[in-house]
Amino acid sequence: MRVTATIDTHAAVRGEEASQAKELEVEAATYEAGRDELYGMVPEGWQMIALGVPDRADTYRRSR
Repeated sequence: MRVTATIDTHAAVRGEEASQAKELEVEAATYEAGRDELYGMVPEGWQMIALGVPDRADTYRRSR
């Protein structure tokens, strides 16, 4: 299953700079495994702002 995340810098999320949003994507056996892998890929100074499985609205959510 393909799991995707949108990430952006902490400063952009706070409105202190222009957005530098990027999409990350992994192929995983389960949503949970994909989510965990994606969290490990987020660089320091960035945060995940959305996470989900494309074309499945029931899994797409904004991160906190």
